[in-house]
Amino acid sequence: MLALALIAACSGPTGVETTTSTLSPVSTSTTAAATSTTATSPPSTSTSTTATSPPTTAPDDGASGSGCAPGDSVTLPEGEWFGLVVSTSPTGIVFDLACWFTGEAAIDAAAEDGEESPPPNDYYVRNENPQTRSLAVSAEARVVWYPTGDPTSETEVSFQEWADAVVGRGFMFGVWLDVIDGEVLGIQEQWVP
Repeated sequence: MLALALIAACSGPTGVETTTSTLSPVSTSTTAAATSTTATSPPSTSTSTTATSPPTTAPDDGASGSGCAPGDSVTLPEGEWFGLVVSTSPTGIVFDLACWFTGEAAIDAAAEDGEESPPPNDYYVRNENPQTRSLAVSAEARVVWYPTGDPTSETEVSFQEWADAVVGRGFMFGVWLDVIDGEVLGIQEQWVP
């Protein structure tokens, strides 16, 4: 079974310290629902099992955001990328890129991987590549996150406030990164039940 908890060691480019803190992996479940809210909107407060929506761009590989095929680069090209933050430092992160699928793309990807299809709750995450990337985070980067793990606790903070707090929280959601000119300008946790 493919799991978001797949985390590999990384030796990234120089200039980005990558070992300050290591975050606990997200649940090994790879399915949950997607709602029709935008990535920047607060999630629904209903008790149904829904997830906040990822970015809506549509790459050729069917994954949400900028997809999951950025090439062999040790950084990420400009775009919106889904995955896990493996570790943080005062100026950067180590990021494990994954693929987020919803709707028909989720059904197809789950079937291709031999998983339950359609996936329960209408989303599917694929994380087949163990490569991680060391990425610089802008000093002005803002993070949208869920301090208590509950979707009604959505809050926006600085990168450093988030990095310090997430280690204490003890678990990690998948995240969306906004990357421009090789630097992370924003991070949004992807809430799932």
